[in-house]
Amino acid sequence: MENWIMIGNPMSASATTGDAWKNSVDLLHEAGIEVTVSPTKHAGHAIELSQEAAAAGARKFIAAGGDGTVHEVMTGLLRYSDAAGADLGDFTLAVLPYGTGNDWIRTPGVPADVEEAAKCIIRGNTGKEDIVRLTFSDGVYCMANIGGIGLDAAICYNTNSLKNKGYKGSFLYSLVAPYSIFSRKRNPVEIECDGEIVYTGKLFTAVLGNGLYRGGGLRQTLDGGRWDDGLVEVSIQGGVNHIKGFSQMMHIFKGDFATLPGIISRRFRKMTVKPLGKTADYVELDGEVPGTLPVTIEVTGQQINIIVP
Repeated sequence: MENWIMIGNPMSASATTGDAWKNSVDLLHEAGIEVTVSPTKHAGHAIELSQEAAAAGARKFIAAGGDGTVHEVMTGLLRYSDAAGADLGDFTLAVLPYGTGNDWIRTPGVPADVEEAAKCIIRGNTGKEDIVRLTFSDGVYCMANIGGIGLDAAICYNTNSLKNKGYKGSFLYSLVAPYSIFSRKRNPVEIECDGEIVYTGKLFTAVLGNGLYRGGGLRQTLDGGRWDDGLVEVSIQGGVNHIKGFSQMMHIFKGDFATLPGIISRRFRKMTVKPLGKTADYVELDGEVPGTLPVTIEVTGQQINIIVP
């Protein structure tokens, strides 16, 4: 019987995930798949749980929750790989999308319906995903899907602050985004991609893409990128004023933000972003804010197996 470790956030999807897990586990058990459930108890716990399970010999993981849970599970596996010298190609990751955003699943086409996503695990079809490492001054994280620096990170930081105060609902983003745009202080940075300085100056936002989608299916990076091609996409919006910044941001609904005049878009294997002023911008990864600049983003050359339809 196959043995999978299910790491899930019982507080995702307005704290309904824990109650719903039983149906998924029962469905997998009926198909002959053994599942060990490891619920998270606090932010960052999925990192610890996945790292510990990998050290104990587990190689098949299910992230049950939203994009933040996927991010933490992959970060734990990356840290285990770094410490043990293990090949992440020996690992398989499946996602049961119990979260609210669930943008990770859109790139491989995993169904949003949890029962259908569980059936993908039963079928066992796999694809590959590049492992993208972000190195901060105090630690290493994995970008499972998307990231951002500047405005994008400020929106996530402000939204998460409200969630931590007990506010819930998808409307939070629509409230926080305009406030963050018009209160945004444009701090100076230097951005280097594959040895070339591509931007120096005040930054409105820089958005990163390993996967294709963010914000409920929106696109802000280049078309055609795949998360098994050894490259990451970045779209850089310089130090524009608030009105122009807002106007350009509205193009995310048209899908042409990355190709607007003045937007610098690149594909890279390694990127370094340094603050040039006294204030260091936040960095966002998969809806979480693990740190501030400086940061190095690089494709490691490793790939993890992912469950696909």
